Amino acid sequence: MQLFARDVPELRFPEGKDLLQLLWCTLLHPLEQDAPLPALHWREEADVLARGVRPDIPRPAEGEYEDEFLPTPPCTVSPAVALDHPGQDLPEHLRARVLELDQDFDRYPELACVLETKAGGYPAWIQSPDWPVCDCGERMEHLLSITGDEHVDMDMGDAGGMYVFLCRRCPGLPVAHRYDCH
Repeated sequence: MQLFARDVPELRFPEGKDLLQLLWCTLLHPLEQDAPLPALHWREEADVLARGVRPDIPRPAEGEYEDEFLPTPPCTVSPAVALDHPGQDLPEHLRARVLELDQDFDRYPELACVLETKAGGYPAWIQSPDWPVCDCGERMEHLLSITGDEHVDMDMGDAGGMYVFLCRRCPGLPVAHRYDCH
């Protein structure tokens, strides 16, 4: 995934960077819940363009990767702004009140948070919330959600997704991820 600062002005980019690239290894990693391993890179678009584009895109050999983690065909997305609210992450005192108001529908947690590929907002936890904590002791910020999508023929487990987090308090912007599915 590539995001340009001009396309997502709501997302804070590090000073001097205007391109965010998320790459992942599509090989199965048993210690990572059989999920792809993400790598996040903040770059300068001009620097990337100056280096040029690889004429040959390396592909793993058949059987070395998990098909469900590759979008088919490669696609582009058009960002749209959506208002996102915490679902299962509401503080307990607010959660009780919202569930009281929502008693006729009982749908707040699933409707509050957008379950789509997105930048910013909140993770749309399917399982219990599992926010990573940085080595500095602070809870990390949700940066990206990557979810399976029928339009690009990509599954992420059973209706799942990967959430990417970072800590803006620490040098180097440490990153963590969580994989979440039914």
